[in-house]
Amino acid sequence: MVVRIFTVYPLYKLRPYMRKLFFFLCTHVPKQRAKFTRIMESCQKKQKLETPTELSDMPDDLIFKIFSFLPFFKEDLATRFISEYGKGLWNPDPNAIFDDESLDMTCMSFVYGSLMSKDAQILDSLHLKLRKYYIASDINFLVQLGVNRSMRELRIDFFGKTLELPCCLSTCTTLKVLVLDHLNIMSVPGWFRLPSVETLQLSSVTGGSNYVPSLIRLCSVHERLVVDQNRNKDLVNINVPTLRSLSIDNKRRGHVPLGSFWINVPSLMFLNIKDTFQTIFESMPAMIKANIEVAHDQSQSVKFIESLTSTRHLCLCSPTSENPYPNGTKFSNLVHLKLCTCSAGWQNLLACMLNDAPNLRSLTLKLRHKSDVNPKKVWEKPTVVPECLSTRLEILKWRDYEGTEHEKDMVGYILANATFLQRATFSTKDRNQCDSRFSELQSLERVSEICEFVFD
Repeated sequence: MVVRIFTVYPLYKLRPYMRKLFFFLCTHVPKQRAKFTRIMESCQKKQKLETPTELSDMPDDLIFKIFSFLPFFKEDLATRFISEYGKGLWNPDPNAIFDDESLDMTCMSFVYGSLMSKDAQILDSLHLKLRKYYIASDINFLVQLGVNRSMRELRIDFFGKTLELPCCLSTCTTLKVLVLDHLNIMSVPGWFRLPSVETLQLSSVTGGSNYVPSLIRLCSVHERLVVDQNRNKDLVNINVPTLRSLSIDNKRRGHVPLGSFWINVPSLMFLNIKDTFQTIFESMPAMIKANIEVAHDQSQSVKFIESLTSTRHLCLCSPTSENPYPNGTKFSNLVHLKLCTCSAGWQNLLACMLNDAPNLRSLTLKLRHKSDVNPKKVWEKPTVVPECLSTRLEILKWRDYEGTEHEKDMVGYILANATFLQRATFSTKDRNQCDSRFSELQSLERVSEICEFVFD
């Protein structure tokens, strides 16, 4: 059948990219390979003498025959698309979604339209939702359509199956974001590369303890990594010298077992982590902003908070021990601190950080998570006022203030010693207690004469 098409419309009249298409079709029909090879050899001698043409310049019946050899072919959709394209009714979508559960006109328009128009609009994103089983060449075919349209973002949802990375990605120089979702990666060829990928996102991906480093190794300009759920039992080592931004969401959902991480990224500048398992942190001297939420006691990892000493912005929720980090640790660059008050040791942690962050200017306290845990003991005021209170702190925000004995004790100490405090903002969930709690706050001693109270 394929050879008959060539006799109707000579192959040597086609552009090079169209010859690649026919090669793909013929490799799916093994009996035609020899004939196709002979045709290609004869066409190479004649192609310089003929004017190249587009697929859209072919007769409709020939276009339909070509479409019939493609994966995911549907006769009614192909006929409808050819008709709409001929009338100028097809408009390329810059954000294409291919969902094999529906395979509707939207899905197939992406396939047919990308083949019909070599100059189709640049593809901002391509999202493949592949629930069925496919051979590697079928997946590579879909991805190649995006590569031909200079796609910038690719997301592949594989619903638990094993994915062989499409080989065409190794030559794509426009792809900036690659998202792999719910799939397994067994191995990555040594020659494979992702030359332009800057952001790699892995969601529910499995593949052994070294699957993350092996994927990152492919990205020569990689700067951002996002990992959502580590379903590997082994410790995953994230050791990337060039990484700038790391985001990990490893909170347990249901009864799915999750693994842990070892983070050793000295060049890291931005860190966002939610973790219900033990995470090992190495030194991160370039850190600027960190948002950390851990649901396990990090007392066994002495480098946990100590590794964040260079950060300027820190948002922290952690069930810390009595000694949250080694004595002598300093947070000299810390300017903005947000601390969750859900743990029993939050007062002790705050007292330590106030004492060791001399340049702190903004402090936010918030009960981010519901907690029935009471502080272990009433906080003991330090004999020496922390330097940040007497010389730097300007902004205090307390969200979900409940007016407990421990909270009143802490806020009273801050107001009495924050010499340059400009604004103190409080909010509470219990609207019935607003007036009484805020009246109580206003009655507290304030050392700053310019401090403004705000209740919202």
